[in-house]
Amino acid sequence: MTVYRLAVTVMMFAVILVGATVCSAAAGDTERPAALEECGDCHMVFPAQMLPGRSWTAILSKMDSHFGEEASIPEKELDEIRTYLTSNAADSPNTSALDRHYMSGILPGATPMRITQTPWWNQMHADFNFDGVRRSHVKSPANCLACHKRGVR
Repeated sequence: MTVYRLAVTVMMFAVILVGATVCSAAAGDTERPAALEECGDCHMVFPAQMLPGRSWTAILSKMDSHFGEEASIPEKELDEIRTYLTSNAADSPNTSALDRHYMSGILPGATPMRITQTPWWNQMHADFNFDGVRRSHVKSPANCLACHKRGVR
């Protein structure tokens, strides 16, 4: 990757992060439910706007086999998490126009089950070589915080 392209990518990502934070604050972004701590016990809590609501619904419908793990959550907490994620998903009316950019390239009716399966994610990471990731401290392309030290949002 050229230095120019790297600089443009970093600047674009910074603009998205700052803009998303400002737009969400201005729109009265709802506070994340405490039940999301259940998710954070095992992995990074992904921003709701990174997937469409139908994806969150599908992901949460299989908690007994959540990406190969048994991750059952009490129904009350699961309902709270589902409501939050679908209400703030990329295709939600509650999401800002800036946050809806995550939907770009997802075909109507497509239900990506991983953020790393979305066209937006793949475009943003097109120049990154993931060959050694599984053998490194990162372990997975979904471990955003290993590279994005300040978080994704």
